[in-house]
Amino acid sequence: MKDKSYVDIIRERLERWLSETNLAAGSRLPSERELCELLDTRRMTLRQVLLELEVASIIFRKNRSGWFIAPKRFIYNPKAQSSFNAEARAQGRHPFWGYLEEELCEAPPPSVVKAFSENTSSYLITGWCGLDGHKVFYHESYIDADFAPGFVNKINNQSFAEVWEREFSQFLSIKSMVFKPVKIPDQACKELGVAPNSFVILVEKHRATREKRVVQVDFEYWRLESVELYIKDE
Repeated sequence: MKDKSYVDIIRERLERWLSETNLAAGSRLPSERELCELLDTRRMTLRQVLLELEVASIIFRKNRSGWFIAPKRFIYNPKAQSSFNAEARAQGRHPFWGYLEEELCEAPPPSVVKAFSENTSSYLITGWCGLDGHKVFYHESYIDADFAPGFVNKINNQSFAEVWEREFSQFLSIKSMVFKPVKIPDQACKELGVAPNSFVILVEKHRATREKRVVQVDFEYWRLESVELYIKDE
């Protein structure tokens, strides 16, 4: 049997302490200095252990705020056609959200221009979504302004799905979706409290009407510990 490394030993100590204290999701861990004293180790070793537990989605880090117990991951099923809010509630979670910008966009990204009909104007709506009191992703959403005039004036803190259904009698479905790791953009870093240059999961979604016209493109930047991809036939 392979001998345990010093890092493995310290990780076991920290995992044992976490199990014994049974901290609730979202609870803040002691400072790194206090953890070093508690585990009788050096700062460099402790940080390696903390990063391993972050990768395992046991804890997460908020920039300048410390380490926290991670809530359970959101199960992301690309085949599901229901909204984030509906999926979250179905998983027994409590979703919440906030909007930052709601404006006409003069220069949308090329992928948005390609997805929408030619010469279509676009709204840009930015914001974040959270679960159980914890922000989990930042989004930049583009709406076909010609298809849905006045969309940004109708939000009033409703979810996108609610606005489409109540104001435009539309039930959108996902036409295409891409997942990939990227470095976190500055605005997403600020809103999610993630350390600069961290990696996040980018989910790009193209939503379409029953006639297959794409009228909404979302760019979602998810914290790594917050989401799990799970494909299941509906």
